[in-house]
Amino acid sequence: MKKTVLLLLALSIGYVAWSQEKKSPIDGVYKLAFEYEITGDNTTLIYPDENQGSELKIWSEGTFTLVGVFVQGSNYTDNFGAGTFTLEGNRYEERVLFHSAPQYMGQTVKLRLEMQGDTITQWWPVDDNAEPIKSHYYIEKWVRLQ
Repeated sequence: MKKTVLLLLALSIGYVAWSQEKKSPIDGVYKLAFEYEITGDNTTLIYPDENQGSELKIWSEGTFTLVGVFVQGSNYTDNFGAGTFTLEGNRYEERVLFHSAPQYMGQTVKLRLEMQGDTITQWWPVDDNAEPIKSHYYIEKWVRLQ
């Protein structure tokens, strides 16, 4: 029940964000295109390889919402979260208000974000200069739907 309520809340926030006029270049609805995990010299495609499914991320007026489901074999994992963000150059920080992974709740997550056309690429975790932590990091590409 709790997950259903949180999912409905995330979808409601996302709909409000999507239906409002865009205020900045990042504002919009995006779909996850791929996610890689890099550990040292090894690169692993996580999505859409190890995991199938779909995920959307909505940015609007300093807030973000993400909602999706990942499928691995017969296992389904809900993924959702929301919070606020700041973006200065390519230094991006999310302050997570709620998330399906409890360890992220209340955390500030530093990422590197670059926007090119209708595509946003994020790297995390990063250092204070928005450079990926070379020993272990992730790259996500998001493509604008709206």
